[in-house]
Amino acid sequence: MSKTEQQHSSSLTAQVNRHSHLMATTTSQEIIPREVLFGNPKYASPKISPDGTYLSYLGPNKEGVLNVFVRPTVDENNDNARMVTKDMSRGIRQYSWAPDSETILYLQDFEGDENFHLWAIDATNSDDTVVAKDLTPGENVKASNLITNKRFPDQILVGTNERNPACFDMYRVQYKTGEKVLDTENPGDVLGWGSEDFSFEVREALVKNQEDSSSTVRVRDGTDTEWRDLATFPYGEDGNLVEFCADDGETCLMTSSVGRETSALLKVDLKTGETLDIISANDKCDVGGIVLDDDTKEVKAISYNYARTERVFFNKDFEEDYEVLKSLGPDNCEVGTASKTRDEKTWIVAYTRSDGPTEYVIYDQEKKQTRPLFVSKPDLLDYKFSPMEDVRVQARDGLELVGYVTRADTEKKTPLILLVHGGPWARDYWGFNAQAQWFANRGYATLQMNYRGSTGYGKNFLHKGDGQWGVGTMQHDLTDSVQWAIDKGIADPDNICVY
Repeated sequence: MSKTEQQHSSSLTAQVNRHSHLMATTTSQEIIPREVLFGNPKYASPKISPDGTYLSYLGPNKEGVLNVFVRPTVDENNDNARMVTKDMSRGIRQYSWAPDSETILYLQDFEGDENFHLWAIDATNSDDTVVAKDLTPGENVKASNLITNKRFPDQILVGTNERNPACFDMYRVQYKTGEKVLDTENPGDVLGWGSEDFSFEVREALVKNQEDSSSTVRVRDGTDTEWRDLATFPYGEDGNLVEFCADDGETCLMTSSVGRETSALLKVDLKTGETLDIISANDKCDVGGIVLDDDTKEVKAISYNYARTERVFFNKDFEEDYEVLKSLGPDNCEVGTASKTRDEKTWIVAYTRSDGPTEYVIYDQEKKQTRPLFVSKPDLLDYKFSPMEDVRVQARDGLELVGYVTRADTEKKTPLILLVHGGPWARDYWGFNAQAQWFANRGYATLQMNYRGSTGYGKNFLHKGDGQWGVGTMQHDLTDSVQWAIDKGIADPDNICVY
């Protein structure tokens, strides 16, 4: 072989090797700007009005502050959406449609003081002089526990601490006029309230015992009857009332971990507190999202999340809808419902991916068809991202741990960042993680572990972390997980850090 041929062969080999490495790296070769990864989404929290006339979403104004935008659903050009709120400071994060399909309700505080008030604004009035109405006025007043009801379209229930800063009473508000009356007074120990759907009366109270840390669910049969204890959950147990059944006050749906490792969905006698039926349970993780028929209160589906979202269906038509949606969505995504019309004929569906932005579509439930709405962060579409893998790691004492790996390279070991979730009574989930993608793009693999003490895996798993924060078995879980990543050829043992 001539010298020229040798040089050409060496050059070709170098190109092949470089191409092979490019295929092995998991993200774009160029540095992805931080503002692309961590900036506000262009579209977030889309909702359709109950009558289907309007579509809304959160988006940034010209100064980058999140506000509520609204457009008619018949106008499919998102650029024609009108900004109906005028926040110029912290941005709006929580909002909803009122039952009248004309009013937007949203929570906002004052320059970060965390005293969130409930505001209402007419979303259909294009007059720029329209201002939002403060439904919970007062200095140092905080609003919470908002409840709406399609059967009572002119009123809402909302909790505030205006009478007593230490606890929240429930008020009944005519949100179009601002008229507000005290509905249910807090005796001093209630943390949260719930209503019975058909009467729209406050009939549930969740109470915390400060002496033994137990929780008790109280109920009443009507506003003119006495409260009674329905169920008590000692410290270490988990449970709550989900919904009153549509049977004239005979039964309710509750979650409970009493007598079992993980929380289950139960049907309970409202008079005695006796469990009549165990509707659904999973031995590995707690019950998650529960979808009910809004009229019959029958269970349609229950979700669980051990590592990824899984659903158990109780309604064949509802299951068929999710099968259709799954078939129409991107590969390896999770399907979720962001919003529905009152008649449930039109849905806003979210397709969540780990290697790209969330994609929203509008689903015609009768035709079983979708049409694109928007993606949460369009700028992400210009880049390649690393898929997140859910993994299982066995700790040194045999306990199985769920974790998530975002690789920087699929064919060689790289530096590793152990990204530890806070809490510790919290957990990590599968999905697009901006921090993990930031690291992967810069050449670092990321490992996120749901160590003992994380939530969602039952009471024993949660309380195995007691007294172990930063030491002992909780710390061993993290150490063992890093060793697993080394053994799997993911992590360079000489380049590992905790973030």
